[in-house]
Amino acid sequence: MQKIVSYFIIVMVLMCSCSERYTVEGSSSNILDGTMAYIRNLENPMNTSAIDSCQIIHGKFHMDGNIDSSVCVRLFMGDNNFPMVLEPGNISINISNNTVKLEGTPLNESLYNFLMQRDSLQVLFDELPHKESLMYLDGYSQEEIAKTLNEESARLNTALDKLDTNFIVDNFDNTLGVMWFLRLCYDANDWYGFPTTTPQIDDIYSRAPVSFKQNKLVDEYMRQVNGQ
Repeated sequence: MQKIVSYFIIVMVLMCSCSERYTVEGSSSNILDGTMAYIRNLENPMNTSAIDSCQIIHGKFHMDGNIDSSVCVRLFMGDNNFPMVLEPGNISINISNNTVKLEGTPLNESLYNFLMQRDSLQVLFDELPHKESLMYLDGYSQEEIAKTLNEESARLNTALDKLDTNFIVDNFDNTLGVMWFLRLCYDANDWYGFPTTTPQIDDIYSRAPVSFKQNKLVDEYMRQVNGQ
């Protein structure tokens, strides 16, 4: 009996040593008071069960638990949801006026720094119609307007592609690289109506290490592209 108890203790110690703890501390506007916050797996959309959940009380919410490895997830709160990485450490989230500030752990800070850069480029895209109107009022010809806006749009698209590519390459060794690579793949699938790649996706994939290519979701998508 003593040997069985000792064996059980050893197994429990080994199990605990394989996982680390995460803590999510958040604050939000009081309009969300009483609603539930859920963390759902972003890497496995077929699994709709929540990884963790809690109620928002007086604009505050708290979740904690054990995690074996870092994973991309989505935080759902009422009608809103936000991407994040569930990883070991203390994750701080502040939500106000439809803006999200997330910090405290390396991958989350990397993700939100990247998303802020993407948002800045998107603002420039959104300003193009206004720029077109101003150029028209200033007396530019339709040919001049089209040339200027096409050049600006091409420049922004190039900057966006470079930003996405560098982010994935810099994160080949973690869940962020896989998550954003798959986003590009799914966008291509939605655009063309079937699993396919783009020159950007092919370039990234050709530079990826074996461990990245062997990721279950990456491998599954590329198999579909190749008709396997």
